[in-house]
Amino acid sequence: MAAADLGHVNGELIRYRTTVLRAIEAETKADFVRIAASLPNVHSRIDKAIQRFVDATNDASPGKNMDARELEELKNVQQRLTAYIDSSHYTIELLKNRWEAKSANEASRLRKAAEEHAAKDAGRKLIGVTLELDRLLEVVAEIAGEVRKEADVSLRIATMEFMVTSVLLAALVLILPVRRSG
Repeated sequence: MAAADLGHVNGELIRYRTTVLRAIEAETKADFVRIAASLPNVHSRIDKAIQRFVDATNDASPGKNMDARELEELKNVQQRLTAYIDSSHYTIELLKNRWEAKSANEASRLRKAAEEHAAKDAGRKLIGVTLELDRLLEVVAEIAGEVRKEADVSLRIATMEFMVTSVLLAALVLILPVRRSG
């Protein structure tokens, strides 16, 4: 379940990136405004997917708390995500200025600056977020493996206890004399 939520985070992150790129390519100010207006909704979906991951992880944990390794990686993901969103926000600000520019040359310069910023700065930060998401997924898989091993050991112990108890009961039945009334 938690891994699926991380997949949703990644999908929404790509959707966010695509929306920013569409805003750069907008042919009219109205198109830009419409596209840019959808970014908070996509950002909200990213946040909700992260919260679903946290909830699913807490529900699956024996103590209803995330493992320290998961917490550390989640914090790294959130830091990288914040840096990426902030960088993308700067790209959108450049585009807002583009549509308010007084000349075609200024508008063209601002669009080019937005493209370069989205490609270089925001692009690098997007890669950072996806790498952190991959690390978090690796930690989740590692912890799941550990939990499975612990469950296997517990099951074996319970099975052995059951077998020993059954043998002892059978021996008691055979050893103790049966009293018959009559």
